[in-house]
Amino acid sequence: MARLADGVMSKQGGHQVTAIGAGPANLSLAALAAPIPEISLHILERSEAPSWHPGLLLDGALMQTSPLKDLVTPADPTSVYSFLAYLHEKRRLYRAIVRGIASVGRSEFEDYLKWAAEKLANVQFGEQVIAVELRGDAFSIATNRRNYQTRTTVVGVGRVPSVPDWSRNAPENQVFHASTFLLRRREFANKRVVVVGGGQSGAEIFLHLLTGACGALGALAWITRRASIFALEDSPFVNEWFFPQFGAWFLGQSDAARKQTLERQVLASDGVNPSTLRAIYNALYDREVGRGLYPAEVEIRVDAMAEELRATSPFRLGVRQQATGACAEYVADIIVLATGYRTEIPPFLEPVANRLSIVSAPGGSREIVVGKEFQARFDGPESCRLYVQNGARFQHGIADTNLSLVPWRASTVLNSIIGRVAYDCGPATGALNWYGVVPESARSAMGSMSRSSCMIGDKP
Repeated sequence: MARLADGVMSKQGGHQVTAIGAGPANLSLAALAAPIPEISLHILERSEAPSWHPGLLLDGALMQTSPLKDLVTPADPTSVYSFLAYLHEKRRLYRAIVRGIASVGRSEFEDYLKWAAEKLANVQFGEQVIAVELRGDAFSIATNRRNYQTRTTVVGVGRVPSVPDWSRNAPENQVFHASTFLLRRREFANKRVVVVGGGQSGAEIFLHLLTGACGALGALAWITRRASIFALEDSPFVNEWFFPQFGAWFLGQSDAARKQTLERQVLASDGVNPSTLRAIYNALYDREVGRGLYPAEVEIRVDAMAEELRATSPFRLGVRQQATGACAEYVADIIVLATGYRTEIPPFLEPVANRLSIVSAPGGSREIVVGKEFQARFDGPESCRLYVQNGARFQHGIADTNLSLVPWRASTVLNSIIGRVAYDCGPATGALNWYGVVPESARSAMGSMSRSSCMIGDKP
């Protein structure tokens, strides 16, 4: 074994890899790397313990992705780090099968991620990366505890909350992003609360407040710029957007085409679970007939853009109806911003930022340019390789920031690092053809079609 920096060990002649961030992306990388003998991998995580969206683990919140799209199963169904292995070890597998595992609660999936992190034993918690620099032919990674040297770094720190400009100077305990909803104790009783954002997080928080989980509110409003409160698009054909071959097709498109495609796909990743919509509608109906503890006033306003925040304690939130231009004002004591996330260049990469290619993406995101194997375009020594996970939605498509392709992407990165195929990353079988190429089997069938059929170039 060879010693690197302050106690980091690597296998002689192998690949020593340092991953930054212990979210699903790098946990998948570690789980899939475990049986590969030529890789020594460790993860640096700033949190003191495993956690996954702790501010949004509301009672009853469900995953929008199948638990079989876990850290490993699509790449290696026999892995000891699978969700099914977790259920088996917890003695819940039979009950889960009877209950149905088409979807699970977010709190259970977080517990699965904690279980995997503890089994992996190569996650170093409480290590906040401060800077990644180039020192000769290697990266020097400085944390709050020590320094590391490595030639291969994988960044998987996730996205950051997207906060509207009009809210940036407001008191953070009164105007805050949904991701922090459960992280602080806040007093909601008798307060006027406005939730901004019509996706799944906004819906769950609205339902949470509507059903009295935070006490009896004075008033509750839900504002979205969408034309209605739309359900998640979850049909079989839509879900083929989350196949490996779609990402490969997407990568080859122009910037304009990729932007247009992502706009069309928004409800496939940010629609609301039908069960959540039904629960909200039922709660509103119950309020209408006088059952339960509900706010004195409740309003859902669609097609409305929040644009301006005036005064404090209470706030005056100005909104504009997009179709008509009509303006309205909401008086609020608390505003919850369910306004999504954006990709940003992590501050610790600032020392090497001038050696990276950066692309501006929709929604204010900035992405590091990566290739098909998720290796960053990097103007540095060939011996230094930087990979980026979960940070290329505008380049690799809708699934890049979703759990669906986490094991496939980690497998792709691992194959690239070791220079051989440890995992098959080829396309899955699918019903849709993204490349415009007619398969050989279909060509022969088309050749046997009669001239009476409607063929390309024939008159109708």
